[in-house]
Amino acid sequence: MLKIVKRACAATPLLVIFSVAWIPPQAFAQISLCIPGLTCPSPDTTPPTVSITSPANGATVSGTISVTASASDNRGVAGVQFQLDGVNFGAEDTTAPYSISWDTTAASNGSHTLTAVARDAAGNRTTSSPVTVTVSNTAPPPPPPSATKRYEETDPSVSFSPGWNQDAGWFAWSGGTAQESMTPGTQATFSFTGTSVTWLGMRGPDSGIARVSVDGVFVSQVDMFARSYEVHIPVFVAKGLSNSGHTLTIEVTGLKSTDPQATSSPFAVVVVDAFDVPAQVVSQLQDTDPDVTFTAGWTAGDTSKSWSGWFATVSTTPGARATLTFNGTSVSWIGYRGPDAGIANVYLDGSFAGQVDLYFSAPREQAIVFTSPPLADGNHTITIEATGQKNTASSGAQVVVDAFDVMRPGTRFEETESSVITYTNPGDWVQGNLNRAWSLGTIAASNVPGARATFTFTGTSVSWIGSRKSTTGIANVYLDGAFVTQVDTYFPTDGLQDTIFTSPPLAAGSHTLTVEVTGQRNPASASTYVVVDAFDVRP
Repeated sequence: MLKIVKRACAATPLLVIFSVAWIPPQAFAQISLCIPGLTCPSPDTTPPTVSITSPANGATVSGTISVTASASDNRGVAGVQFQLDGVNFGAEDTTAPYSISWDTTAASNGSHTLTAVARDAAGNRTTSSPVTVTVSNTAPPPPPPSATKRYEETDPSVSFSPGWNQDAGWFAWSGGTAQESMTPGTQATFSFTGTSVTWLGMRGPDSGIARVSVDGVFVSQVDMFARSYEVHIPVFVAKGLSNSGHTLTIEVTGLKSTDPQATSSPFAVVVVDAFDVPAQVVSQLQDTDPDVTFTAGWTAGDTSKSWSGWFATVSTTPGARATLTFNGTSVSWIGYRGPDAGIANVYLDGSFAGQVDLYFSAPREQAIVFTSPPLADGNHTITIEATGQKNTASSGAQVVVDAFDVMRPGTRFEETESSVITYTNPGDWVQGNLNRAWSLGTIAASNVPGARATFTFTGTSVSWIGSRKSTTGIANVYLDGAFVTQVDTYFPTDGLQDTIFTSPPLAAGSHTLTVEVTGQRNPASASTYVVVDAFDVRP
């Protein structure tokens, strides 16, 4: 059976194509014939032209760049495929201008070849002349130290005798809950392996006194009274332990501070929130700290709730920003969640890090509302931006900056550690709680000219943790007995747990750092006090 079909060629109606089909229909043959005397179209055998226009041959590249090419054809370019070292990368670009984004960090440092292959509708292809470039990316910083492992009070490694109650409602506890007790003799025991341990609890007007033992041996009696509430903070640290198994036991005494505010309360609460192993250096910087800056649109000095350090700074203004500049490996923003809280944007080192909806059905002061991922050890910024937006269930859009927790590698030595810190004349120094959010609750302060605090340590760097405020003066700093610098610690608002001085890199070994009161002050300061809160040492 013969079937003849007449149809026109796409290029000209003068071409007749005969199609011959036999049964079965799967067999098919097509014959194209030109009628004598008529013109047949010529086949497209002209290849396109193509060249890479950027980067230039011999260029050195880094980061993410744009690779571009120019292509043309007598009947039109169908697409351009880019190649790296002869291998296709990315999808074919079918629309001019022809380009592709190249993340050079995914390639090894050194020489690489870029080419572009252009094709037309007839299947003709042309490969461009190669462009050779040198990839040179700075090696990424070493990974930051691993984060401290936190054990919540609900962890199986923590056991409680009868007399403890779980609290989930009053404060923003680590992990959402904490155990509390006022019953004398009740105990909480944490079993761990490591060279140090930190007990996270609460200080406040209703807080009592606890006895702490390590491996069954009494170590310290901890008074957790403070005139304002401070939650999920270190209240006790043990370090210098052998790298083996240990137990930390907390015993409720039923006793409390003799401060008049404490004696007026019928409570003497002890709170177990969590434990950190091993201990890492954590500084809680208040919203009043010199390293925290605010754009217009913020209201400082809010005392409407139990804020860390008594005060907080609040905004509902879209675009209002608060920025902390810090040195460390991680940072947490401590703020507020509640039925009238709004939505905030968070930026790390200038890059958007996330949006935080602060709405919660019940008020949560001193809440950890954002924690950064691990950061390279060094200087960073965190910025909080009020958006003016809110959850549909919220009655307001306020954003609160209460404080920041800054973490960095190293070991903290409190000002009370007499084995490594000496004071020239203890009578020249006032030591105690002084009712502020100090590291582990206490400081040493002096306004006596010539009074010295000397810290002996082994390590490669040391930081003096103190305070900048409206009543602090000028101090001299010495390293290994040699004068280094003079530091003016005045600042118009309170900066607690502030890094006043950090040494340059030191040779590994034993060193001394001395802080000396000069009795001098900035003309704007109301006093000449110098504060020693703690010292941070890097190994």
